[in-house]
Amino acid sequence: MNPLIPQLQSVVGEAHVLFEGDLSAWEVDWRKRARGKALAVVRPGSTAEVAAVVRACVAAGVSLVPQGGNTGLVVGATPDESGTQVVLSLQRMNAVRELDAANLTVTVDAGCILQALQEHARNAGFLFPLSLAAEGSCTIGGN
Repeated sequence: MNPLIPQLQSVVGEAHVLFEGDLSAWEVDWRKRARGKALAVVRPGSTAEVAAVVRACVAAGVSLVPQGGNTGLVVGATPDESGTQVVLSLQRMNAVRELDAANLTVTVDAGCILQALQEHARNAGFLFPLSLAAEGSCTIGGN
């Protein structure tokens, strides 16, 4: 096992560092045109955890591939074939944090699904006007 794995597990918890088994959900692009190989998939749950994961990877000389909904069309969220990159999956960071009606602003996590944001805004009497074909799976961080 790569020595970085236990460090990452100590940051986000063992259940949120995937490095064995089928990782194709994170290693294959949305159009299935490119396939990479990740050293690990790390799923932080907070910005503090993201920062700690970044620090650990920088110290180990390991590059990161950030990934939201993995619905992009340019293969930018797919690791290369080296098996040396860590996929930083933002899927756990999916909350709508605050909707400020007075200032017409909303604060959301990068992994928030567009459709969830639209529904939250609608329930508060507002419209979040962005609409995409992938709105049920694309994330705000990629928008």
